Amino acid sequence: MRIVKKIQEEEEVLKYVDIAIGAYPGVVQTSPQTKERLVSIFKHNMSNEPTINYYGLWENHNLLGGMRIHDFKMNLFSNIIPIGGVGQVAVDLLHKKERVAKELIDHFYQIFLEKDVHIVALYPFRPDFYKKMGFGYGPKMYQYSVQPSSFPKGSTKQHLKYLHQQDQQLLEECYNRIALKKHGMFLKTKNELDSIFQNSQNYIIAVDKDDHIEGYIVFSFKKQSESNFLLNNMVIKEFLYETPEALLELSTFLNSQADQVNRIEWHTQDDNIHFFLGDVRNESNHLIPSVYHANAIVGIGLMYRIINVRGFFQELKRHHFNKSNITFKLTVCDSLLEENNNPLIIRAVDGALEMLENAHYDVEMTIDIAELSSLVMGVVTVQELFMLGMLKVSDEQFLQELHKFFFVLNKPTCVTAF
Repeated sequence: MRIVKKIQEEEEVLKYVDIAIGAYPGVVQTSPQTKERLVSIFKHNMSNEPTINYYGLWENHNLLGGMRIHDFKMNLFSNIIPIGGVGQVAVDLLHKKERVAKELIDHFYQIFLEKDVHIVALYPFRPDFYKKMGFGYGPKMYQYSVQPSSFPKGSTKQHLKYLHQQDQQLLEECYNRIALKKHGMFLKTKNELDSIFQNSQNYIIAVDKDDHIEGYIVFSFKKQSESNFLLNNMVIKEFLYETPEALLELSTFLNSQADQVNRIEWHTQDDNIHFFLGDVRNESNHLIPSVYHANAIVGIGLMYRIINVRGFFQELKRHHFNKSNITFKLTVCDSLLEENNNPLIIRAVDGALEMLENAHYDVEMTIDIAELSSLVMGVVTVQELFMLGMLKVSDEQFLQELHKFFFVLNKPTCVTAF
């Protein structure tokens, strides 16, 4: 008989670490030092970080696989809601293709359903696998690699300073102010904050005006050549700012690094950041026909999944829905959580939301849970899904009103890794 339970004992931690090392050979080295470090991290999280827990799938006292789950808080259209996260899903090499990962994820759903949490998220090792599990794509990530001179040069760097461990609260306050204004942002946990300052490779530069941080960059350096120590790239891990002035001052700092830095790698979810940069071309010199210059590598990562459709829409009752006026039947296809297949009738009057039973409706919309999860987060639109054949409506004359109902001006942003 298989059971899922929390990993708590030291012997269980050691077994899970062995499985994790085997499951991620390209990421985790197999040295004794690596194992010792992972065991230390897991034990620290279990004892000191209440938002992180580890679970394993057992069969006859044999650990088949495990996962790490997170309790996060997310800005959903200016309302802070709980959201579950899962990471480090690892399966023993001897038990691949035995539905271990699926059983772990099924239990992950149940943990958060019992907590009355309605949406969860993860970073997929294989997007297609988790798409079949009902997860919808989140925002795309753009990886730019530009010369320092591509960053605009402003008139001053006078407010810039290094941040150190004693400045952690100032950085947290800045981050949280930004997170409260940006749809999709997760609030930082203590564990995340600690990891920024405890990583010896990190540099933290901030715009500080009278002990008020208005923006900051977390970055490190990466060798570009093993034979030439003068060739280095800068890798930006976080780049957040509250004002255009803070952005320009940080940009001025990056512009001034040309003597030491060959390229600056910047990971951003901003679709239009190329308007800010000068020369946005990367070093590939690749042309896309007819004449489109390669600038950013684009990736799919964070995925969302609604696990309680009715509960999620209840949390949206304070959202304005673009002042829409429509009554529609929402039919969701969810092969794993049957409760979500019960149709909902949703009425919006000037954007005010009401859920009804057995009422007259203007149009029926049918959609898979994965696409619904992406749609309600604002990653994709009704019109786009309709044209792709991934959303069906019973009467196309209401398509534009449904598009308006779900339309989100600013796509979600998330810089939290887990």
